[in-house]
Amino acid sequence: MAKPVTYAGSMVAIYLESTTPGQFTRPCGLTSHTATFTKNTTEVNVPDCDDPELASWIERGVESLDFNASGNGVLAAEAVEVWWDAFNTTESINARIYIGAPDNVTDGKYWAGKVHVTSFEVSGERGGKAQASIAIVSDGEMTLNDVTAP
Repeated sequence: MAKPVTYAGSMVAIYLESTTPGQFTRPCGLTSHTATFTKNTTEVNVPDCDDPELASWIERGVESLDFNASGNGVLAAEAVEVWWDAFNTTESINARIYIGAPDNVTDGKYWAGKVHVTSFEVSGERGGKAQASIAIVSDGEMTLNDVTAP
């Protein structure tokens, strides 16, 4: 049996387009990232034509696709304005969600598209470090891409 190629958990990461178009940076501090893809379906009961009394099977059609992501970790001072600016706009922004390092051209991949940062949460407690949590939703199609050499 061949051993699978795996990704390090720290290489799942959200990158936002910087002020320089086409340049993406990973805001510092988040230690956990989650990307979720969902498919919204419609259902129709399809009866048997020869025996309408048989239990019907449900057939499903795809209505829409959706993407959302979240992250949490420590609140890095250098990331506060990045997350605030991404949240505090009514325009969608360009983002990439990487699996594998962005400079690993052999097996890295990323999803790219327009997103809205819908939540930027800051928390803290006495004796600890300030924490941040963010939530992102897609604004249209997300495409899967291979990381390529610059």
